[in-house]
Amino acid sequence: MSLSFELKGDKPLIAKLQSFPGVMPKVTRAIAEALKGIISRYPGPVHKPIQWASPAQRTAYIAQRRAAGLGPYRRQSDPFSQRLGPSWATQNRGNDAVVGTRVTYAPWVQDSKRQQPMHKATGWITDAEAIQKGQEQHIEREAWDRVIAAWDK
Repeated sequence: MSLSFELKGDKPLIAKLQSFPGVMPKVTRAIAEALKGIISRYPGPVHKPIQWASPAQRTAYIAQRRAAGLGPYRRQSDPFSQRLGPSWATQNRGNDAVVGTRVTYAPWVQDSKRQQPMHKATGWITDAEAIQKGQEQHIEREAWDRVIAAWDK
């Protein structure tokens, strides 16, 4: 699962900055790191009662845990946990940057189109919400300012 975002703004300025080697990757990486900071935060405690998508989902989940000899789920220390929060990472790809995770269940926890009711109720932020929060916090402006300030020295 990964996040994608688009730099918008002063097109002539962006075009001019792209002509300076290394500037755009630094800006997109700074934005990606800020988005990672938003999406990787664990929410508060589990909201009970658990809000299952269906009775079949509940039955299958309980049967799977019983078969593995496990009791109630414990975030981060459970044998089924892949530690979603710390798994988020960033990577540059040319002038672009990617925020992603390899956790197999991430789409059902944080994808805006597939998030399951129990994760929404607990407060897990989705990919779309992370981008929206990033826009509200003006992370792109902060990234530009940091990179230009470092470049200006």
